[in-house]
Amino acid sequence: MFEQESALKRFGRLFLRALPLLGLCCAALWLWRSGQKLSVDTVLSYTPKLPLLAALFLLLLYGLKSISLMLPVLLLDTVCGVLFPLPAAILVATLGTAVTLTIPYFIGRGAGPDMTEKLQQKHPRLRELRQLRSRNELFLSFLIRIIGILPCDVVSLYLGNTRMPFGKYLLGGVLGFMPDILTAVVAGMKADDRSSPWFWGAIVLNLLIAGGSTLFYARYRKRRPAAPDESSVSPASDENDASHVPDENDVSPAP
Repeated sequence: MFEQESALKRFGRLFLRALPLLGLCCAALWLWRSGQKLSVDTVLSYTPKLPLLAALFLLLLYGLKSISLMLPVLLLDTVCGVLFPLPAAILVATLGTAVTLTIPYFIGRGAGPDMTEKLQQKHPRLRELRQLRSRNELFLSFLIRIIGILPCDVVSLYLGNTRMPFGKYLLGGVLGFMPDILTAVVAGMKADDRSSPWFWGAIVLNLLIAGGSTLFYARYRKRRPAAPDESSVSPASDENDASHVPDENDVSPAP
């Protein structure tokens, strides 16, 4: 029984590790068969006409994007703006973002414990997240998305592998991506009218939010420097002296 469970667990880990490569191959095959450059028009040409089927198709593409690097999420958000009215476009784009965040999170969660060290070696800035996470996990998940200092999928793999609670991870991540969602959706709706104040207003608002968040993050780090690791803190010298009990050899005879 235990051997079967162990073999099943190993198979699950191998499958999760192979999933990004599988998604990349699917995306490459799709682009090769289409013979077109990846663009809004390319995605629209494959999207079903019925709104419900179109929404399901886009959610499938969001899932494919999460395990490949060939489908920019902002492009899919823009397609939502082209296809749907504003409330529905925001809903579909938000659900798609949740899908994009969920899949790599659980890939990281199901991977071995060595993934964290490998990701930190490749992306040293991940080590900064440890101190922020100890203070507020929801705030960390929101902030790291809105300032965009690290690749989206790398952060998802890392936070999944380090077992951040899924609810805080997903809520913070979706809220952090909301300015990008709104900007891309409005850009898609106003793609034929680049002079629209909605179009430029959404872009300016996104830039202001991103810039303000970056400045806030810099001031936050300056005011609350990283605490030293517990492993680097040595015991106080007076405690060492107090814990030392002299033996008979330490006592010199009286003159």
